Amino acid sequence: MAAAGLLSRRGFLGGTAALTLAAPAIVRAKPFLVSQGASQAAWRELERRMRGPVLFSGSDAYFKLYRPDNLRYANRFPAAIARCLDTQDVATAITWARENHIPLIARSGGHSYAGYSTIANGLMIETKLMKAIQYDDSTGVVTVAGGALNGQIYSALARVGRTITHGRCSSVGAAGFLLGGGIGFNMRQYGIASDSLTRTTMVKADGKVLEMSASENPAEFWACRGGGGGNFGISTAFSVMTQPVPERITVFSMQWNDPDEQTAAALMQALSNGPDRLGTRVSIRAVNPKRAGARKGILIDLLGQLKGTTAEFLDIIKKVPRADLSDIREAPYWVGQKFLTEPPTPTYYQERSAFVDQAVPIKILQTGFKQFLNRWPGVSGTCDLRFFQTGQTVNALRPGETAFAHRSSEWLMVIGLYWDEADNARPAVMNRAHAWQDDFYRAVRRYSDGGAYQNFVDPSLADWRQAYYAGNYDRLVKIKHKLDPNKVFDFPQAIWD
Repeated sequence: MAAAGLLSRRGFLGGTAALTLAAPAIVRAKPFLVSQGASQAAWRELERRMRGPVLFSGSDAYFKLYRPDNLRYANRFPAAIARCLDTQDVATAITWARENHIPLIARSGGHSYAGYSTIANGLMIETKLMKAIQYDDSTGVVTVAGGALNGQIYSALARVGRTITHGRCSSVGAAGFLLGGGIGFNMRQYGIASDSLTRTTMVKADGKVLEMSASENPAEFWACRGGGGGNFGISTAFSVMTQPVPERITVFSMQWNDPDEQTAAALMQALSNGPDRLGTRVSIRAVNPKRAGARKGILIDLLGQLKGTTAEFLDIIKKVPRADLSDIREAPYWVGQKFLTEPPTPTYYQERSAFVDQAVPIKILQTGFKQFLNRWPGVSGTCDLRFFQTGQTVNALRPGETAFAHRSSEWLMVIGLYWDEADNARPAVMNRAHAWQDDFYRAVRRYSDGGAYQNFVDPSLADWRQAYYAGNYDRLVKIKHKLDPNKVFDFPQAIWD
């Protein structure tokens, strides 16, 4: 599932030209006025104007599509789902919604952590039918339609022996992934995914198409490289620079049972000293006694890849206490990715993130081991203190060169909480669980740089403007008011003021 997994990213454009451009002036306008609903005649008019189908509640196809990855938000039922076949369909759906004062939301993969790609009673503009992928061998650039999913892109790249910074969950949509930055096991070598974006196409709130690159509408292009999905319009195409795949890589999954913080610190120090060809995720979690039998206590799970040999990887971790379970293997690149793949599994979850600029966040580890992971609330899923390894090329650009401002970290930290439907029906259980997560997050966030990852949308984050975008937020607001002056694209953490 996306919640417990790693998303995609990469790097190649510096974007320095964007720094020299004057930001557009703010154009103030009244927010988009929303009606209580459209008439049956209006809905039929939308069907008539669309090339793709329009689905309504009651059909099997509707119920297969509406459900988000995070089941916390599965009770939001859109009035209809407009399934777009092309850019013109997207423009038609946006224009119809504005004409009829119907709220809208964009959906590609449906993996918004806070359910911002679903909507109650409005129009969901869904793009999964737009999945064309083209690779240009002369430039190394792959162009994907706005509804393409990660798995479809991986299959296409495997056929041509290329890769990008990418994640582990095949059902994540490329649009949200790229627009929010995009992290993955390749990011320390290639940068986050949006760093490699060379061109993108978007339908604006007025239904007009905007082409963007470093030389064409560069201010708006800057915003699309980390400004977050759903803020400025609906993206219908992305061009991304690819990289050649290595002949073989080493992939690994390792587990330490009942470790202490010294083991965790030794592991993270060893990984931090590794080359940029190394990409890892460290999960430190409490075992749910209901699912683990008699074995109780903290576990460390290490997952990742090295563009190198098994011997080289073992040399990197030689000073780390021996793991209780290990699966280390060499494989061709895309075969190795199957080993690392996380199957899509919708569930209930919340993740709270922060960027950490320390190679070994020892105070965070001590806090987790001594104060929280041994007294977790015991919901039916899991909870963990997780670290995605950043640094290296992720930090090669300055914070203002793209809208992705997080350019000084060594780790992206997450406090994760996952539960099931039975827990969800017990408010007292979930209140205790969320209180534990919030207390844990407050305790360790003081050792972070204050930033949070905009693709791990956190509905509990009060200071999200500063946390997601830092010094880039005011510039993003100006671009938002230029592209969407009536706030047609709106959700609780939408860029606006």
